[in-house]
Amino acid sequence: MCAKVRVTNTQALVDFRPSLIQFKEDVERALTSPGSDAMRVLSWLQGDRLSHWKREIRVRSEAAVVAKSKLTQQISSSQPRPSVDARKEYEKAKRRVHEAEEKLESTKRAINKLRKEIDYYRGAVQAMASVARADMPRALGRLDGQIRALDEYTRLQHEEHKPDGDTTPDGADGQGDES
Repeated sequence: MCAKVRVTNTQALVDFRPSLIQFKEDVERALTSPGSDAMRVLSWLQGDRLSHWKREIRVRSEAAVVAKSKLTQQISSSQPRPSVDARKEYEKAKRRVHEAEEKLESTKRAINKLRKEIDYYRGAVQAMASVARADMPRALGRLDGQIRALDEYTRLQHEEHKPDGDTTPDGADGQGDES
């Protein structure tokens, strides 16, 4: 039940090696790119957007205070009714403050959700990252070992099939290889 193997060329394995290296690099790039992008978005949300909406709440609140003081002045003045414009301006200012507060809360929720998604992603790709980081270099080492072993095997096979007394290297006797 022992089958003979006749290996005459290891070029297919040699040609496969760069593809394996490229695959490893592609996997590493594919796994790090989305994580890096998500971290940039998280950084932008935490740094830029949070401070922006906090600043907007402050600015809009000040505008609402000014609008309310105008309305209060008109109410307390001798005019029987405050102007409709002052009332509308105050209502608009209150809506803008409320909108900025909602945007701040929405940004905080987005930050928390993105943090959880990043953690989930890291956990989900951990096995493949481990393969790319540890198993692929091991596989390349094994492939190199197999190529060396098969090259040695083919060299020995070739030497066994030479006529007795022929110790010249292939092609060194002046005769071409006619295969």
